[in-house]
Amino acid sequence: MALVSLEELRAAQRRIAGVAVRTPLMPCPWAAAGTRRLWLKPENLQPTGAFKIRGAYNRLAALTERERARGVVAQSSGNHAQAVAYAAELLGIKAVIVMPEGSPAVKVESTRSFGAEVVMVSPEERESVPAELSERHGYVWVPPFDDAYIIAGQGTVGLEIGEDAPTSWTPCWCRSPAAG
Repeated sequence: MALVSLEELRAAQRRIAGVAVRTPLMPCPWAAAGTRRLWLKPENLQPTGAFKIRGAYNRLAALTERERARGVVAQSSGNHAQAVAYAAELLGIKAVIVMPEGSPAVKVESTRSFGAEVVMVSPEERESVPAELSERHGYVWVPPFDDAYIIAGQGTVGLEIGEDAPTSWTPCWCRSPAAG
């Protein structure tokens, strides 16, 4: 898979605006060590409780009308499941989510609460059943990763960090080892 471009990240940022929360970049003085500061980006403030809504909504919002009419299928034991279900509900798209047995009940119920059809399978079937459903019903596959739209949507976290970080702050990976 090719790298996602800055243009794709910016397009994703525009697509998810108003759906995904632009979470703040928060300093954590309690975790400072010497001249280093720690910053947190609380993605748990997203409507589904995790950053996964960024990628899921970006993917679904980019579907053509024809693809939307077919519906989507995804597999996940939690955060991606909820994100796809939530995005599908917002966009009026049928969502079928394959979840392995043993998934947390709260995640299963949350996914259902967003209107998705949940199909419980053995852990060994979590990869094969979505492909079978896609082939049988024509659903569009929405992978939890390894998809340019998913990656770009989730990558908007990095754009926000770059835009919101104080200008006096230099990430530790940009400093020379001698600088600490």
